[in-house]
Amino acid sequence: MYAPPGSTIPGGRRRRAGTSLPKQPERSLVSALPGALSITALCTALAEPAWLRVHGGTCPRQELGVADVLGYIDPKLLDDYCMNPQTILLLRVIAAFCFLGILCSLTAFLLDVFGPKHPALKITRRYAFAHILTVLQCATVIGFCYWASELILSLQQQHKKYHGSLIYVTFAISFYLVAGAGGASILATAANLLRHYPTEEEEQALELLSEMEDSSETFPTDYDIANQFQPPPAYTP
Repeated sequence: MYAPPGSTIPGGRRRRAGTSLPKQPERSLVSALPGALSITALCTALAEPAWLRVHGGTCPRQELGVADVLGYIDPKLLDDYCMNPQTILLLRVIAAFCFLGILCSLTAFLLDVFGPKHPALKITRRYAFAHILTVLQCATVIGFCYWASELILSLQQQHKKYHGSLIYVTFAISFYLVAGAGGASILATAANLLRHYPTEEEEQALELLSEMEDSSETFPTDYDIANQFQPPPAYTP
């Protein structure tokens, strides 16, 4: 039985343009934006020299930070009782945790932007492990900053410039930048954890359908399978 020209044959497959299967993107730009803010805040905090402000005491410096203990250390910081060896060690630990926070936040940002399909990387991104580590490191930096401020306050009280002078130590801009970086990482963590993802069965079904779609024969949009079954010309004696 021949099909007339222009008719379609049941079971004839022709792929239409724009009917590809919807795929679940692994990229998350909503969480990448707070991640970028966290990286910027941590880098700025390291570059800023102001972590702690000293009021009163014999120290001529009003602002102290991690930049004072990275590399060369001015001997006047010890001679003027601005710091002691324990405070220097604490500030170096703070700098190390800031670098680790930048590394974790950068890793989380790259995972959010590129959305790799590797199972381990996908789980790491979906459960925001790198963002959570950044939050913990920012919290650790804040705790060490408080410890360093108490040590500096105790040192200044032991070496007062005047007998009745008021001495206190406050936090400067870098401290609040680290706190802001931790808050941004919390937002990025929430954006990843609150996002709806397909179940394992749904992912397997989507992968199977995608493989079937890729392996199916493709034809041009203006090609009709029925044209292959044109009837032969009429018999003429």
